[in-house]
Amino acid sequence: MGIFSIFLLLLPVIVIPLSFAEVKVDDKMCKQMYVRYKEMGSLKFQEKYKDRQSIYNCIKLYKNSDWNFVGKTKIDKYYSNLELLSHNKMGKKADVKILYSISTDSEKFLVKFKACTDTTILKPAFLIQSKSEQYIGITDKILKKDTCNDYRTYVNAKYQSDIKIENILDLSKYVHVKSGNLRI
Repeated sequence: MGIFSIFLLLLPVIVIPLSFAEVKVDDKMCKQMYVRYKEMGSLKFQEKYKDRQSIYNCIKLYKNSDWNFVGKTKIDKYYSNLELLSHNKMGKKADVKILYSISTDSEKFLVKFKACTDTTILKPAFLIQSKSEQYIGITDKILKKDTCNDYRTYVNAKYQSDIKIENILDLSKYVHVKSGNLRI
């Protein structure tokens, strides 16, 4: 009777932790993986990490509007802005014209350019390139329908004629290119 009663006492201890472990979500790991989830999208994320059972629990958290952590709002805002940048409703690029380039020192130019559009672009992005560098310049200056905006930036280039600037609508094609706010 003594061995049997010890077994009965241990049985709940053994069963409870195993069932609890099955539903417990590694919140810390989910927080760390959230940026990858936003970057890849749900389907690609699931495909890449399909061998990790905990990923499916994380995805449930990600889809829960009540789930939150410090920094989540900033991540969501960044990817929301990125989506706005890459999906112009009309799919039309702004016309870009370089107004002037001033040499500031050897192989560096201050470039002023104009962008005109017949559709509103909330956060215009420009591919700025020369033989020396290439980068995406993003601005918060809204390009409104049927208007033109002037922008300025510095470009590393050996010759003025090497500088090319174009409006881009889909940033996903340029993930390998460094990006940031227009330099001036």
